[in-house]
Amino acid sequence: MRVLTGAALAGLLLAGCGDAATDTSGERGRIIAMEKGCVNCHSSDGSKSVGPTWKGLAGSRVDLADGTSVVADDAYLRESMLDPSAKTVDGFNPGLMETVIKPDSLSERDVRALIAYVKTLR
Repeated sequence: MRVLTGAALAGLLLAGCGDAATDTSGERGRIIAMEKGCVNCHSSDGSKSVGPTWKGLAGSRVDLADGTSVVADDAYLRESMLDPSAKTVDGFNPGLMETVIKPDSLSERDVRALIAYVKTLR
């Protein structure tokens, strides 16, 4: 009988979450959101927080501080993660996310996983 080390077991568990490109369950993204601290400012249940809620965000119309609006498609979600000040949601403070998320702190794989997670929060 083989005994798995903690690292081997963790690897198997993460492998079960699937690759971010194919993980439509959003489980990997949920884990990243907790690890990176996204959940400290973005709720997943619609409750108010420092940042906009992620519940119902994917595919919705988002009103921006400059008076325009956009659809929260994959491109918008990606841009909001990688360049948070590009489009500030109406009612929220610009520049706040940059104090937490530094440039290049999210890999492309992380971004894809987070987008998949946000899409599960209908």
